[in-house]
Amino acid sequence: MALNGILSSALTAMQTNTSALKVVSQNISNLNTANYARREVNLSALGAAGIPSGVTIEDVTRVTNQYLTQECLAASSSSSQYDTASSFYDQINALLGSPGDGNSLTSKISDVLGKLASAQLSTNVGSSQASIVSSLKSLTSSVSTISSSLDNMATQADSQLATTVTGASTLIKQIYDYNNLIKAATLQGNTDTAYLDQRDTALKNLSADMDIRVTPQSDGTVQVTTTDGIGLVGTGSYSVLSYKPGTGTGYGTISVQDTNGNTGQPIGTVQSLDSHLTAGSMRGLIDLRDTTIAGIQNELGSLAKGMANAFNEIHNESSAYPPPTELTGHNTGLLASDSLGFTGKSEFVLTNSSGVKQHTIDFNFDNSPPSLSVDGGAASTFTATVGGFATALNGALSGLGGGGSASFANGVLSVDGGSYGVVVGDPDSTHPSSRGGAGLSQFFGLNDVLTTSVPSLSNTGMSASDALGLAANGQIKFTVKNPNGSVATSAAVTITTGMTVGQAITAINTSLGGYASVSLDANGAMTTTVNTNYPGYSLQVTDDSTARGTTGISVSDLFGLGANAISRLSSGFTVNADIASSSSRLALARPNLSPTATQIVGSGDSTGLQALQALASKEVSFDKVANLGAQTTSLQNYAAALYQDIATQSANNTTAKTTQDDRLTEAQARLSNNSGVNLDEELANMIIYQRAYSAGARLLTTVNQLYDSLLSIQ
Repeated sequence: MALNGILSSALTAMQTNTSALKVVSQNISNLNTANYARREVNLSALGAAGIPSGVTIEDVTRVTNQYLTQECLAASSSSSQYDTASSFYDQINALLGSPGDGNSLTSKISDVLGKLASAQLSTNVGSSQASIVSSLKSLTSSVSTISSSLDNMATQADSQLATTVTGASTLIKQIYDYNNLIKAATLQGNTDTAYLDQRDTALKNLSADMDIRVTPQSDGTVQVTTTDGIGLVGTGSYSVLSYKPGTGTGYGTISVQDTNGNTGQPIGTVQSLDSHLTAGSMRGLIDLRDTTIAGIQNELGSLAKGMANAFNEIHNESSAYPPPTELTGHNTGLLASDSLGFTGKSEFVLTNSSGVKQHTIDFNFDNSPPSLSVDGGAASTFTATVGGFATALNGALSGLGGGGSASFANGVLSVDGGSYGVVVGDPDSTHPSSRGGAGLSQFFGLNDVLTTSVPSLSNTGMSASDALGLAANGQIKFTVKNPNGSVATSAAVTITTGMTVGQAITAINTSLGGYASVSLDANGAMTTTVNTNYPGYSLQVTDDSTARGTTGISVSDLFGLGANAISRLSSGFTVNADIASSSSRLALARPNLSPTATQIVGSGDSTGLQALQALASKEVSFDKVANLGAQTTSLQNYAAALYQDIATQSANNTTAKTTQDDRLTEAQARLSNNSGVNLDEELANMIIYQRAYSAGARLLTTVNQLYDSLLSIQ
C-alpha cells in the first residue's frame, strides 16, 4: 500500500472514531432520557479497485424493535383505561361507604327497620315517631346525596373526556408535523434525528389516550390508525378530533375529521370515533360515564323506587292518630279531563280528634257511571274523570259542614276535612279500589311517607285511547346507542297537543327506525323492547320539552321512558314534607272500616307499625336494571346486591389494572433492554473507539516519520 493510502486509512480512522465517540457520548448523556433509543454506529470500509483506503460511517441508526414498540403502545392504552376507571371507583366506594359502617345505605335501611322494631316496645309513641322519621330522613338524604354526587362524577368524566380529546387531537397534529421534519432529515441523510425520539414521546402520550396502531414507512414517517383502521396520521393528512361536553343524558360522541395537511381543509365526512375506541383513557371515560356511573344511578333509582312504593303502599293503608285534617297527594301527572280509571270501592271517613267516626263518603267505581254515597244515603253518580271525582268529593265534603273541601290541580289531589280528621281506605277487601294495581290513596299519594321528584308508579292506568293533553306541542329527542357507545340513530319526535297516547307511541316507534319499539300494557306501563338484531343497544331520552297540562310532568317522566329514566327517582328522594315537619303525621295505626265500627282509629293502635315492620322480610319486585337482574327480594337484600355489584366491578377493574400495569412494565423493560442505553456497553464501545482512534493516530505518526525519512534522503 502506498504512503498516501496509509495516510488515508489513518485520517479516516481518526475522523470516523471521533464521530463514533460523539455518538457514544450522546447515548451516555441520554441514559435517563425517557423514550430515547440508543444510536448505533454502522461502519464500512473505503477503497477502490479492491484496495482498502480507510473506514467511514455508513450511517447512524436508532435501535428500535417495531413489535416491542407496538406492544408498549397497546399496553399503555389498556393500562391507562383501567387507571382512569380506578380513580373513579375510589370516589364511588368512598361515596357509598362499606356495608355495616353506619353510613352505607344498607346500614341506614337497617337503622330504619330497627327503629320500627323498637317502636313496638316503646311506651312513648311521639318519641318513636320522631326517631323513625329521623332515620327515614337520613336514609333518603343519603340516597339523594349519592345521586347528586354520581351526577357530578358523570359530568366530571365528560369534562375530562373533552380535555383528553383536545389533547389527543393536538398530539395527532404534532406527530404529523414530526413526520414532515423526519422525512426532510432522512432525505438529507440524517437517519437518527432527534425528531424521532420526540415523535415517539408523542406516540406514547397518544397511546395513553386511545389505542393506536403505528406502521413505519420507508421515508422515516409513520402512519397512525386506530386498531380497526380509522386513519389518524397519513401521508399528507391528519385527523382532527373534537368533542363538546354534554349535560345529563345528552352526551354526544367524539368526532373525527380527516384534514389536508397543506391547506388545513377538511377531507370527506365527519365520523364518530367512540365505537372505534377499545382502550385508552377516552374509552375508560366513556365507559365510566355511559355504563358504570349510569348503571349505578339506575340501580340506585330502582332501590329508591322499591322503597318508595313499598313504604307508601303500607302507609296509605294506615293512619296517624289523631287522623290529620288535611291530606295532600303527589303530582300524578294526570289531568282533570283524564279518565278516572278506578275499579272497586273506596271510602273517606271523617272523624273527630279521638278517631271516632262522624261521617262517611263511599265511592263505588264499579258502577257505570261511578257513584258516591254520603253516610249510607242514596247513591249519586258523577262524571268518570279525575276532575269529576274531585268535584264529587268536594261537593260531599262541603255538604257535611265543618269547612271540608277537595280539589285537583296541577296533577295533585288535595283533601281538607275542615274540622274533621280524614281517613282514606278500602272498606271491602274483596273489591279494593285500584288503578294500575294501586289503591286510590296510594295512586294519588294522599298519605305517602316517601316522595320522589317524578312519579314512582310505573303503572299509569292510562290506555292508548287516552288523550295526552299536552299544554303545547313538544318534542322528545332520542338516541339509540350500541354497546360501544356509538350512536346508531337519533330521532326528534314532535308530539302535538291533539295526540292520544297510542298516536304518540306510533310516532315514537316510526322515528326509531326498527332499532327499538315502545308499547303500553294493560296497566298503563310503557315498556321498551330493543330489536333482537341489535343486542346490547339502549334507547335513551336526551331531551323532552313536552308537559301534560299544568302538571309540569313530561311524557318521558310520566311513563318512565328511556334507559336512564329510573335514575331520576333517586335525585329528589325525600320524606313527605308534612311528615318531615311533624312526625306525629307518621301513620302507625290501621283504620277499622267495618260498617258497624265507630272507633275508626284508636290511641295506641300499632297495626300500621307492624305492617311497616314486616318490610324487613317482605319481598318487593324489582325490574332488571343495569347489572342487577329482575328479582323479588327484600329491600335490604336489594341494597346489598347493589353494593355487591359495585364491589365486583371495582375488584374486576383492579384485577385488570394490575394485569395491564404488569404487561406495560414487562413491555417497557424488554424495549429498554433492546433499545435503551446500557452504560456498560457504551463504556466498552468508548474504549474500542478510543483505541481505534489511538491506532489511527499512531499510524499517522508512522506515516509522518516515513515521509520525513524519504524527504531526508539526499
